[in-house]
Amino acid sequence: MIKIAFAGNPNVGKSALINSMAGSKLKVGNWPGVTVEKKEAEFEFEGKKIKMIDLPGVYSLSPYTIEEKITRDYILNENPDVVINVVDSTNLERNLYLTMLLKELGKPMIMALNFLDEFENLNYKLDLKKFQTHLEMEAIHTSAVKNKGIKELLEKALLVAEKHRKQSHIKYELRFDNTIENEIQNIRCKIEENEKFIPVLEKYAEDFICIKLLEQDSYFAEVLEREYGIESDSVTKENVDRIEKKFDEDAETVIAEGRYGALKGILAQTFTTSLKSRLDFTDKVDKILLNKYLGLPIFFFIISGIMGVVFNGSGPFIDWVDGFIGGYIGKYVAIAVEGTPDWLYSLVTDGIIGGVGGVLVFVPLMLFLYFFLALLEESGYMSRVAFLMDKIMRRLGLNGKAFVPMVLGFGCTVPAIYATRTLEDEPSRRLTALMAPFMSCGARLPVYGLFTAAFFGARAGMIVMSLYVMGIVVAVLTGMFFKNNPRFKAEDKALLLELPPYRVPSFKMIWSSTMTRTGSYLKKATTVILGVLILLWGLIYFPNNGDASNSYMAKFGKVVAPIMKPTGFGNRWEAVAAIAPSIAAKEVVVGFMAQVLPQENEASSISEGEIQEEPTTFAQDTMEQLKGFAVASKESVISMVSFDVASLFTPPSADEVEEEGTGVVGATARLWEGDPLGPLRAYSFMVFILLVVPCVVTLAAIKQEFGQKFMWFTVMVMLIVPYIASTVIFQIGRLFI
Repeated sequence: MIKIAFAGNPNVGKSALINSMAGSKLKVGNWPGVTVEKKEAEFEFEGKKIKMIDLPGVYSLSPYTIEEKITRDYILNENPDVVINVVDSTNLERNLYLTMLLKELGKPMIMALNFLDEFENLNYKLDLKKFQTHLEMEAIHTSAVKNKGIKELLEKALLVAEKHRKQSHIKYELRFDNTIENEIQNIRCKIEENEKFIPVLEKYAEDFICIKLLEQDSYFAEVLEREYGIESDSVTKENVDRIEKKFDEDAETVIAEGRYGALKGILAQTFTTSLKSRLDFTDKVDKILLNKYLGLPIFFFIISGIMGVVFNGSGPFIDWVDGFIGGYIGKYVAIAVEGTPDWLYSLVTDGIIGGVGGVLVFVPLMLFLYFFLALLEESGYMSRVAFLMDKIMRRLGLNGKAFVPMVLGFGCTVPAIYATRTLEDEPSRRLTALMAPFMSCGARLPVYGLFTAAFFGARAGMIVMSLYVMGIVVAVLTGMFFKNNPRFKAEDKALLLELPPYRVPSFKMIWSSTMTRTGSYLKKATTVILGVLILLWGLIYFPNNGDASNSYMAKFGKVVAPIMKPTGFGNRWEAVAAIAPSIAAKEVVVGFMAQVLPQENEASSISEGEIQEEPTTFAQDTMEQLKGFAVASKESVISMVSFDVASLFTPPSADEVEEEGTGVVGATARLWEGDPLGPLRAYSFMVFILLVVPCVVTLAAIKQEFGQKFMWFTVMVMLIVPYIASTVIFQIGRLFI
């Protein structure tokens, strides 16, 4: 198999090129031991098996960040057959610095001069033949959007890989000042004469070793000492001293300036620009979008609009998927297992089908959300968001990039956790992931709807808004509490990020990114939530064959209830027992209450419904589902163009909640009937539901991103915090009633 590694700066279109070559075969995971996203694809071309690896976007190979370590270590240790250096052809000066660093690694390389369409629109000119001669590598103009140069790039890569297959290292010409060249030569002589360096020279290119020693690269020095027993200072101290004495600058800076000098010399001889510039347009737009006074209001308007489109647009499809799994698939699966023992029948219909449905209902939301996230990223606006929010988030020990996951938390905590990947350092990612679950997601609204309908009536809107505000306040307090903890304290350094020029993103790239991310979510979340929901089914079904009020879950509620009494709602085991299934999915609380609370006239209502139902055939049901999908599509479009953001924060009406279980609102109202503290107990319960672990899919995302230990730490925090908050609210509130 031929391994091709793609390396380049962020936002140069590596993923788009791989997608163009490999189609839909791109797989997403994580690099071993870290949470940085790993993208790779395997396919066949002209009878050859090819594996493409999309290395993280970096500006340097000095391993100060996880991304830089991954990129450098992969190229040095995994020995790809060829490296494709992808550069933005409209910004060569910035991109070619990484090219100079990659040459020092001594690996077979070719260059993809990407964004050919923009390059031509700007009337830029490049003497390609002379450019290739100076760089000592093939360079091909490409455009993933227009599908230009893709096949030629792949063919050239395979030729280069074949040509250098038996070579350990490639010798490139590295252009430095004579003083630097002389010191590199001096070090070369030293290491060639030193027997300890024999295995080092077998693994690394000679020029790379010499330059890293001169730069006093701490990461490479650690490798030399740990693996080869070599102290680098003893080899290079006098060489470094001579350089620093002559240039009055540290050796690393002098060498970096030498690289810049070389690439500027190459561009001066090969590259010409025109007066027309895409940056003029970008500057004009940024004067509005990054304006000191208008920037934040415009951003909040944009993000509110996107939230409205995402959640309103996905809503009809979520309802359709829910009905498709539960009413259509569930019906025929139930027919297939009819006649089996009751426990098996319930396991298949309630546990497995219900579990699968619990995962799949999120898919429309993920599709919409990832589509618009890709749109923001590819257009260049996402970097501006981080810039705008940096001052505000810095007070919490975070930078501006952390704001996006926090906002996403209002819609769904799962994508909020995944969105922490945009943060560079691990402490910031952890702190953001700890805060985001406190944002009140849409899944909590049915619970609010049930309890506000039962206890608060016309004051429902005010009560729900207070819960949203409380979630924000608790998240901020949590951030302030943990921000100085070593595991959560990020380095106090300025936010440095690239503000790429605005681009019109290609639909193909956005759709590919959307499908890849959604598929990854589905694959990871399904196994976890399905297993937990089957476990919950068992706790509710046994030991009395579906009698929820005498189930293991009920027994759990009765045992734990005394501990929960300070919260106010602990005097009813039903409310306490509802907490456990709420961790599977918040919407489960309504159904759970419908199962365990005695409801008036329940039997007559069900029997009437059964009498009215007429049997339908498979063909009729299938046609009904197709019609339902068409209706959902129509309603989705109508909901999106309405831009109704307010509805995202509106709980379901009493009638809508009743649909979840006959008489469940009335039954819930009787939980604390005649108790003057009843509304306060209900509010305390909603606060607990607000602040407790959102759902098992969130836990799956946290485990995937941060590991099992951090997941359990998050669970602990999100059990302690709601207990304290509910207790404080109830104990203070009762003083005024």
